[in-house]
Amino acid sequence: MNQQDNLNQFPDQAVIMDADPIQIFRKAWGTYQKVISNNLMFHREISYAIKQLFETSPGPLRLLDLGCGDASHIARILKPGQLAEYCGCDLFPYALDDARTSLQPFGIPATLLCQDMIDVMQTSPANHFDIVYSSYALHHLPVSEKQAFFMECSRILRRNGCVIIVDVMREEGEARPDYLDGYNGTVSTLWTALTPDEREQVQEHIRNCDFPETPSDLKALARNAGLTSSRRLEKQTWHEAWCFRA
Repeated sequence: MNQQDNLNQFPDQAVIMDADPIQIFRKAWGTYQKVISNNLMFHREISYAIKQLFETSPGPLRLLDLGCGDASHIARILKPGQLAEYCGCDLFPYALDDARTSLQPFGIPATLLCQDMIDVMQTSPANHFDIVYSSYALHHLPVSEKQAFFMECSRILRRNGCVIIVDVMREEGEARPDYLDGYNGTVSTLWTALTPDEREQVQEHIRNCDFPETPSDLKALARNAGLTSSRRLEKQTWHEAWCFRA
């Protein structure tokens, strides 16, 4: 799982902090490192489930990593020899600098782009990738762009390829206001590994930037794009991992 997973999880810090970009990045990075190290978003359980899925893939694989952060998650869920090609994108150029280091042991062609994920997908060749991987990015998009995401996945995936999504999702029948109250209540009472200021920043981000769908909503969007097979890989509260295939 992405060490940053990615810093897009807290993108609005760039708005609320009066600092230069490097300071913004370091603060967001530090907060998210604490989230990961304390397993507040169940990275361990989700990483294990995804690693098991990759172990069933013959490889070597062509992988598109949307919101790749520092790409350190690749070293934890894939072994050398499993990757033939890697393309990652993230809106934080400082994370991409670290990603180059993380990917060196694989000895493969690696393309790292500081671009919007939908733009990257739209300029990718058809029938090219075996895996499209997105972690904690899709819930920031409006429904129309989520649909565009799945349509592009269907276009750029090779035969038998799959989409892996790790994200926060609303429970079935749960309205967004209830999700916001529940998640922010959890952050406020259980995320005690963070400072009060860090918890408030996370809660502010959730209020302003979280627009998660239910699993049923995502499955419907995937079906509209021709991805008719879906499987839940892991679920821990609102944090879920899913695999979609044609």
